[in-house]
Amino acid sequence: MKWRCAFLLALFLPELALDPFKADLPVGWRHLLGTDSLGRDGLLRLLHGGVRSFGFASAVALGSLALGLLLALGEDRFRDGRSALRSLPSLLLLIPLAAAFGGFGWVWLALLLAALQSLQLEPLLRARLDPFRRGPAWAMNDVLGASAAHRARTWAPWALQQAAPLFPTAWMAALWGEATLRLLGLGPGPQHDSLGLLLNEELPRLSTDATALGIASLVVVLTLALSSTRNLQEPT
Repeated sequence: MKWRCAFLLALFLPELALDPFKADLPVGWRHLLGTDSLGRDGLLRLLHGGVRSFGFASAVALGSLALGLLLALGEDRFRDGRSALRSLPSLLLLIPLAAAFGGFGWVWLALLLAALQSLQLEPLLRARLDPFRRGPAWAMNDVLGASAAHRARTWAPWALQQAAPLFPTAWMAALWGEATLRLLGLGPGPQHDSLGLLLNEELPRLSTDATALGIASLVVVLTLALSSTRNLQEPT
């Protein structure tokens, strides 16, 4: 979890400088993956877009865990409505919404992804928290008349520890959500680079005029797919 949260700093990275006079240069010792149509170094762009997307995924995962904890610690109201939303994959709800509004910016995409994922995480978090909440230690707060602020300070570290094993799954789901929306042209605009935008530009070219940057992007996709399979097998 800690190394993924380090990518949050990448959200503040400046965009790469454009140099149209160096557009579409071939692979060479100065540009190991060539350059793109705007003159940006391919390797730098792959690294820049990747860490930017990883930071976005970390922010969404933290938000979804926080919302999931609030739902799991609250009263189990509107169970039927949440169950109905939970039965549908997040992207199945997100894609029609994005299409209806002409795409989502970074902030709206992050909020919606976090909200939809929190519904998926709630049952797992509730199963972890409920046995302890029914125990004597939790009831002691009511007996001693502890305030909400005191209760939050006391139990927040414990709740975070219970939620931490779910972070890799939430992180990977957010990463694929951003990449899928941008691959479909429904994500944030081209003013902010990301792995999804890079895939949107390079993957369609693989069957005709494959570039080194496109092949490297495909390798990243396959690597992330394999790592996601391993993350889903981690104990939660």
